[in-house]
Amino acid sequence: MRYNIFYLFISLLVLTVPARAASPQPPCPDAAIPAYSAPGAAPTIATWHAGDLEQSGWRPPGCTGWSPASRSKLIVALAGSFDFKGSLDQLLERLGAISAIRTIRYWSATDKNWRPIANDAYALSGPDKASRRGDFSASDLVRNAKLYYWEDDSRSGEIVYRMSVFENTPNRAVIAIENVTAVRKFFVTLFKPGALQSTIFVQRLSPGRFGLYILSRTGEGTSTLAEGRDASYVNRAVALYRQLAGIKTDLEPPAAR
Repeated sequence: MRYNIFYLFISLLVLTVPARAASPQPPCPDAAIPAYSAPGAAPTIATWHAGDLEQSGWRPPGCTGWSPASRSKLIVALAGSFDFKGSLDQLLERLGAISAIRTIRYWSATDKNWRPIANDAYALSGPDKASRRGDFSASDLVRNAKLYYWEDDSRSGEIVYRMSVFENTPNRAVIAIENVTAVRKFFVTLFKPGALQSTIFVQRLSPGRFGLYILSRTGEGTSTLAEGRDASYVNRAVALYRQLAGIKTDLEPPAAR
């Protein structure tokens, strides 16, 4: 993929420093918190820990697909906008291109370098990792669809994820992703099934302009060994944003050093 000078300009902007703000609010239907950044600016990022959320009495909105009674250990919210002259379906093709996950790079705050999110990834026809198929097209991402994919995470090894499509109209799509299999490392379970969740909101803000809001969390099934890694979660969210927005994922600067 070739990147023009506009996207190079975006990548050189200083990314918004993650901060605590009012309680997270995805765009359904209230205004997003954090708010969308302007096109050409870095996405706005905010983080919340369990104590912040409990103090504010926050509960997940129904549009996230998360149970209102569920508790979150960490939430990362990212909101950005970008110019794109194509259709929403063309953007969803990027999300459905599971094999491209291995080309996405994020900044490792631990290693202090750019590294791939996954060594390999492919779409599945069901939750069995042996049911390999080709990438998903926009026509696969219809409302109420449940799709699966396998990923060899560069940190945590093999994981099967489920994508649930809550909305898909010409101007808006809402897609939730969660781990179906446990995430383990050195025989230790870091995340039980369903403990890693993200809900992605893609919507047309005006002709030729789209907004992307990514709400990610670690839930109750998260090991204490996986806590305290806010920078990693932030940088992975930014990498996904860049991939969907058509920005080279490993261009400087990273969101969190």
